[in-house]
Amino acid sequence: MEETSDKSLVAYLSKCSAVEVHTLIGFMHSSLSLTSQELAEQYEAIESIPRARSRKRRELAVVLVGLLRWYGSDTMAYAARWAFGKEPGVHYHEIVRDVAKQVNRNLKKKDRRDLPRVASVDELEELIAEMLLTGALKDKSQEETALMLREAGLDQDAAETAARKFGPGISGVALPVLVKMLGKKTVTVLLEEILVAVTYKFVGKQAAKKLAQRLIIKFAQRSWAKFLSWIGWALVALDVLLFATSPANRITVPAVAAVSVFRVRARLGSKRKRQRARKG
Repeated sequence: MEETSDKSLVAYLSKCSAVEVHTLIGFMHSSLSLTSQELAEQYEAIESIPRARSRKRRELAVVLVGLLRWYGSDTMAYAARWAFGKEPGVHYHEIVRDVAKQVNRNLKKKDRRDLPRVASVDELEELIAEMLLTGALKDKSQEETALMLREAGLDQDAAETAARKFGPGISGVALPVLVKMLGKKTVTVLLEEILVAVTYKFVGKQAAKKLAQRLIIKFAQRSWAKFLSWIGWALVALDVLLFATSPANRITVPAVAAVSVFRVRARLGSKRKRQRARKG
């Protein structure tokens, strides 16, 4: 696995939290793949995920990236490449670009983006996270937007000011603009809630609940029923944003969307740590 984007994803999955790996296994569990079924059985409990940066974790990461590449490939082309001794499967950078195109196509025509002809994996993942976030917040009233922002950590004045600035519903706003306006911490909380909503929609209630318990500090202060009601703002939008027709795409689109949000969230967290270190 020599291609840069594949190696980068393997490296991320080798060191990220066990709950992220466990959640991704849930996204890729399908009757289409015996490997995915074996993984789901072997790693049914989060505690069974190998320790970060261990040899076993890296081996699991390699299997997961290979499985994602298989789902993202044309079956006949994959088999032909394998038969002739070539590395099978399209690379992650091709898959993430295809998912960005799919999510963009699922937006209303007036909300679609002009996708760059040349973009890094980081830029494409950021674009996917941005489309999910602004797409889920779209069509909310100013009052609803302000309430969501308060729940995500902004004080009342800042939330109301931001809601007025963005107007009724946040749509088509670039992620850096959201970060500048709302702050990294608030955007991170919103991304975490998107992650829980995507997981609830495509993996199930229990996986979403486990993810929420480990990612979201405020979750402990709410009942699951109240939290589910809260993320309801995202569920209807995700039906549209992550819609796919083929069985394989119904796996790769939400799986890559989740990976994108995980990695964007991690990059925002790294920037916060560097800023705190400079201030200290």
